[in-house]
Amino acid sequence: MPRNGTDLKPRILREARNVLLEEGYTALSTRRIARGVGCTAASIYLYFKNKDALLHALIDEGFEILHAQLEAASQGESPQDHLKNLCAEYVSFANSNSEYYEVMFHLHPSQMERYPIDRYRVQRNYLSLLGEAVMKSRQDSSPSPEATLRAATLVWSTLHGAVSLHLARRIDKSLRGPNHLDDAVRLAMRAVEVCSLPSQPRVSS
Repeated sequence: MPRNGTDLKPRILREARNVLLEEGYTALSTRRIARGVGCTAASIYLYFKNKDALLHALIDEGFEILHAQLEAASQGESPQDHLKNLCAEYVSFANSNSEYYEVMFHLHPSQMERYPIDRYRVQRNYLSLLGEAVMKSRQDSSPSPEATLRAATLVWSTLHGAVSLHLARRIDKSLRGPNHLDDAVRLAMRAVEVCSLPSQPRVSS
């Protein structure tokens, strides 16, 4: 039984990842992970103060995977193709990493300690990639930061809503499958057109 060593932390994370992917986040516990690693639960606390810290480390990993996949997405022959590829890659990540996706975006603060806002701001770089692609597809050479974030958030919201319902099986089973997710990508592309419209003035009542 290992007692210490520089390899214990990555082994703990690896076991936590395996439990997450194979059994879901509800099965995560320091006792369960310690049993899989072959160490005591107390050893885990040398590296992670509690289960929430482990979940936060897995969230970090999930965002790293997402960002790597988006960065590797094909540029395509046009800015529109690049944006479409980014949207498709996002959907692919969510569909292939459902347990990561759940802890990254679905766990309520009542289920775990809130993910630190400063870390989330760093990990939110997937929105930067989407925003840059949106603005290039619009041929907007000098977008404001606010416009870029607004456009990226609208595209992301479209994708997130579709994949969340898909993963939760909250849509009619006759609609589940590749066609629904392909439609989500097409709808996200249409969201770019909405972003292109000028803001409408509010009508006072």
